[in-house]
Amino acid sequence: MTFGEKLRRARKEKGLTQAELANQAGLGLRTIIAYEKGETYPQKRSTYQTLADILGVQADDLHNEETATSAAPLSRAQWENAKQRYEELLPDGPAWPGDSSYEEYCEKMAQSSNADTARNSYKSTGSELPQITIRPALAKDFPTLLQIRKDRYQFDATRAGVDKSRLPAFESQLEALTQSLVGWIAAGQCFLMEANGRPGAWFVLQLPAPDAYTAANKRKGGAKATASTPLPRATMLGPYTSPRFAGASKYMLSFCQACCPRLAIEAPLDDPLSRFRLTYWLDQGFVPDARVATGGAVFLVLHS
Repeated sequence: MTFGEKLRRARKEKGLTQAELANQAGLGLRTIIAYEKGETYPQKRSTYQTLADILGVQADDLHNEETATSAAPLSRAQWENAKQRYEELLPDGPAWPGDSSYEEYCEKMAQSSNADTARNSYKSTGSELPQITIRPALAKDFPTLLQIRKDRYQFDATRAGVDKSRLPAFESQLEALTQSLVGWIAAGQCFLMEANGRPGAWFVLQLPAPDAYTAANKRKGGAKATASTPLPRATMLGPYTSPRFAGASKYMLSFCQACCPRLAIEAPLDDPLSRFRLTYWLDQGFVPDARVATGGAVFLVLHS
């Protein structure tokens, strides 16, 4: 939920008009309107605090756009089904990345229900939380996208516990990545994530091809969605290496679900940190659904 959406909801719950809120906060009416429309943001931390005090909410919650209701824990049957499905799809590994037991999973979810990586990182330094924006990547962003991906490779190579023998040289991936990027950008499927205008992560949201919808799913006026209907799929290909993007996966998920409520996540398996990324999506309520034909990735969907 954006700052503007939170502000509008809190104001209505308080029973205030935009004019009344503007008057009490010492701001102009047009400023409040612009805030709620998402056209602008407060430039000072004190403004967030003033608004929060008037509306009876926490300034951090109002300020941090990443704050959202944590995914509800899976039931035991759902968790066991996710584990079984994963092991069926990936009998040759990597090993199940989740917790070893349902009890451990529940304990972890309880401990992390109020955790906010980005907020805690910035509280520890006393710095302001960054404003995250997501926009379609343009042709001029091509060098930036490649550099972010290269930074990711270099970052992974320095991580403790990473099997360096599994980490391919960036140069060996460059040609295929370049060809894919050209197609993604041309199709409007590549999105760049920026913190205070500074790029640091990117992802791909691919829609099913028109001919992927079978004739049986067609009807006058559009395609009828069924359990077999192909889903849009999102893939984080330029993950963050900076604390500014500590919530990159969550931002990507919120952005994609806003336009594609039914969504598949593609999680690469050849990534040396795939275990940690798979664990994140499993904790968000996603379960393995299918393995990519080449075997290098697995698709996950939200548990229905």
